[in-house]
Amino acid sequence: MKSRFRLHILHAYILQQFLVVLGGCLFAFASLFLVFDFFERIRVFFKEGSSVIQAVTYLLLKIPMIVHLMMPIAVLIATLLVVGRLSQLSELTAMRACGASIFWLSKPLLAAGLVISLLVFIAGETIVPWSTFRVEELYQLDIRKKASSGSYSRENFWYRKGDTFYSIGYYDSRTASLQDISLLEFGDGFELQRRVSAKSATWLGGAAGWTMEDAVEVTFGREGRMKMSRFPRIPLVIEEKPKDFYNMQRKPESLSLLGLREYIAKLAAEGVPVTEYEVSFASRFSFPFVNFIAVLIAFPFGIVSARTRKITGSFLTGVSLGFGYHVIHAFASSLGSAELIPVTVAAWTANVLGLCIGGYFLAGAEFRN
Repeated sequence: MKSRFRLHILHAYILQQFLVVLGGCLFAFASLFLVFDFFERIRVFFKEGSSVIQAVTYLLLKIPMIVHLMMPIAVLIATLLVVGRLSQLSELTAMRACGASIFWLSKPLLAAGLVISLLVFIAGETIVPWSTFRVEELYQLDIRKKASSGSYSRENFWYRKGDTFYSIGYYDSRTASLQDISLLEFGDGFELQRRVSAKSATWLGGAAGWTMEDAVEVTFGREGRMKMSRFPRIPLVIEEKPKDFYNMQRKPESLSLLGLREYIAKLAAEGVPVTEYEVSFASRFSFPFVNFIAVLIAFPFGIVSARTRKITGSFLTGVSLGFGYHVIHAFASSLGSAELIPVTVAAWTANVLGLCIGGYFLAGAEFRN
């Protein structure tokens, strides 16, 4: 009983060391990222006359995404530093002398990797999409004022809703108005039933929505009969608001899984290729678990250094394998986006390879040490 209690203390000791170093790594990475981003944007802040509150809010909203992206690297480096340090001080050797196996010693960090993976997944569905969308909106609309300057205007675009097709000649983001509108409504057998054209449409806000001006409606009956009606004003019944017409592509990381799935369905209905977004959707399940894989890969490399007392080589090898994961994941995602491999294979290839490599080295470290 006394021996088991001491082993549990060892678990707590290793975990405590890991969490302290992990926190330091995240703080360092986030600080460096924010400093570089601030100096990159500072010219825009002064040029657009942004307030201090807007600049500070922009940087604070960046933190969730920075932590989300840098967590795997921080976990990898923290594991290498903690295990390597324990090896150099012969603490792992003493633990092994008490009968602890390498796999047993790795349990607290592997468990921490799984918990971190789960937390990263939850954050990726809650605070990260919200903060990413808000920081983009703040930077583009409030700081750079793209909407009021007309930078989000669009011209000559189509979109589809069910059996109705919409053609917009021009959207003016400065006045939130549509120009040269055509609406084509089809029935069964793809037969044209109704056509509406208008010179312009203005956003009135709230429940009033859009109102078309100088509209002409043509209905097509059986046997080719047509009926034409003219209206000085007529409602344009659509769900879209002015922001939905902005010439701004939504980033997958700014959407939750449900939002991303709805966005994919919307783009597909409009005839836009969505394979790249489907790969991003599948990767939302696979990417968080890279934190567990980082521990699995890094732990044996930290232990190997105990034999030679040289941590540099193992450290660089472990970091290289960690970055190699990102290279493989990016390459597989590119193949998936190009429809050369299935979406699921593209999202999970790097994870499967990482698990195999990490498991092999962890098992090898058990036999070598």
